[in-house]
Amino acid sequence: MKKILLLSLFLTSCTFYTEKQTEAVSQSVYATKDSIDLARIDLAESYINQTTRLINPPKNRIQISAIYQKPIQVNDSKQRIVIVPEQYKSDKVVVVNSTDYDNLLKDKDIALQFKKDNENLKKATAEIESELKRQREMNDKMIKDLNVMQKKLLEKDLAILWRNIIIVALLGVIGGYVYLRMNSGFRLF
Repeated sequence: MKKILLLSLFLTSCTFYTEKQTEAVSQSVYATKDSIDLARIDLAESYINQTTRLINPPKNRIQISAIYQKPIQVNDSKQRIVIVPEQYKSDKVVVVNSTDYDNLLKDKDIALQFKKDNENLKKATAEIESELKRQREMNDKMIKDLNVMQKKLLEKDLAILWRNIIIVALLGVIGGYVYLRMNSGFRLF
């Protein structure tokens, strides 16, 4: 009975709160993929960092380990190796905030492209902030609705309990009346 009541309460007040995939997630994931495909690892890192703000960490995270070069005799510290896909084999590697990077910024077209890329990243970040806010609001709404449903369920359970008490009391009165009438010739009317 409780299960049917709970199910009917749920179905009659069912509200769809969240989508499986939001536009912000979709945009960030594809911006990350496009950045990697176009050898823009600097942008891929930024977009994927924004995307992970929207996605809960997995219960069983896939373990990734860095690759280190064995220490050279002179220097005992290990050096991490950056591994890139084969598609980058003929590309020049430029590290952000290096001298080569600063020289790239001196080129007007490249500086304009970086500016546009940063504006797109800021826009995506703002959309993700908006999505996070919307998700928090939906979560708050779900919690409030759950509390309301639990309260209604408790009220209905209490009403059913009182109904059952009244039924048992009436049956007791009727049973007592019948018992007295059968055993003693008692007449109420």
